[in-house]
Amino acid sequence: MLGRSESFFRIFALMDRSMPSLITIFACLILGLSFINPILPPVIEIGEFTFRYIDVVTAFLLCIIFLKLPVWRFNFLSQGWWIIFKPFFPFVFYIGLSLGLVWIYAPSALWASIASYIRLVTTILIGWLIYMSIEREEDLQFIVKSIVFFAEISVIFGVWQTSSFSLKTLLTGRYGGFLGIGALGFISGLLIIWSAVVFIKGSLFSNWVVPLLSGLLGLFLSKSAAPILATILSIMFLYIVFINPNSLKNKLKLTGILTTGIIFSMIILLLLRTSDFMGLLGLKGGSWAQRLMIGYAALQIFFTHPFGVGWQASKTKEIIGDPNLNKILIQTFPEFPKHYFFLVEQTAIHNMYLQLLAELGIVGFLLFIYSVIQIAKTIADILKKTQNSFQYNQIALFCVVSLIYLLVWWNTKPLYGGHIESILAVSFLSIIARLYELESNNKK
Repeated sequence: MLGRSESFFRIFALMDRSMPSLITIFACLILGLSFINPILPPVIEIGEFTFRYIDVVTAFLLCIIFLKLPVWRFNFLSQGWWIIFKPFFPFVFYIGLSLGLVWIYAPSALWASIASYIRLVTTILIGWLIYMSIEREEDLQFIVKSIVFFAEISVIFGVWQTSSFSLKTLLTGRYGGFLGIGALGFISGLLIIWSAVVFIKGSLFSNWVVPLLSGLLGLFLSKSAAPILATILSIMFLYIVFINPNSLKNKLKLTGILTTGIIFSMIILLLLRTSDFMGLLGLKGGSWAQRLMIGYAALQIFFTHPFGVGWQASKTKEIIGDPNLNKILIQTFPEFPKHYFFLVEQTAIHNMYLQLLAELGIVGFLLFIYSVIQIAKTIADILKKTQNSFQYNQIALFCVVSLIYLLVWWNTKPLYGGHIESILAVSFLSIIARLYELESNNKK
């Protein structure tokens, strides 16, 4: 009888070690809420400041982790998270300083900019919480697989939403489920990247075919150019990583892959978005042509204000709605419809890099480039150290390629805190940081 009891408790202990911790489950809840955040009403709204359900869980998890810090004997400066994120903090600090420029150039938008900055800092805090919630390998795997699961559910909902539509409607329309068109395309690309990494690592057919099909369906429904292009370029990067480029044969092979990928991207975009493609070529209209004009406007703002106009001020009536700027745009793009211009209705700059130039100027832009380069160097070192561990290297590779994907995707989107893409970006960085620590501990 005693022997059976001992066996039972051993099995229970093994099951307990295989399950994620409660803190990890709360971290996954934050990630899950980031997917459905756009459709949830705010808990509290005071002027420009909004307190959402994701903030409730974030505050709760923050309290739990701070209560456990004495037990963990936490040393912030020696942690992997700080090593990864340290180069990013001068850039974030400079964003805060740029709020002074908002007060000068667009005072009516000051409180909105302050709220946006707080949301950005909160997003970085979420990354730290995810890092702190990973104590074991089981926690790490649970968080990564949860991201994939939430993405698949989002695509399935989009497919269900369009299940009654005719084939002609599906071929011509664009759909985004509860995420929106851009976000659905974004997470669909991540699913394809996950399936590609799992496939390259030699995993079972069933482990990569479902994410692949889900991702392809999501990209088809959204017909969003940025995720399609970013996915193809990221997959090309993934393939290049596994090829030794030293020999002439491999260099030729890489050249062929790059050329094929670019041509393939153009063909897909031409088939899915023919009217926008033709409108861009003729500079007569369409979504892509309008994005080009917005980018041109961002450069004009930068040339006028080389030190920037302040965080989130570029989309205001005082800046992008300025009559003198719009006069230049009308002269440069005379065949565009009148409603494309910004005298009546303003818009954000749909390119993170041009947004940073316009809002933070040359100093802020260079700080961002510096942080990306330094973080990339640290991640490359981590990737080398985990290459002998199958499971860790697979997760690290997925996170790294997903970050490459994001850097490409942000060519058509502005940077905001609290959005699914920014939350996943800090999550990937935090996962890499904790993965590095877990691998280092295993070698001791």
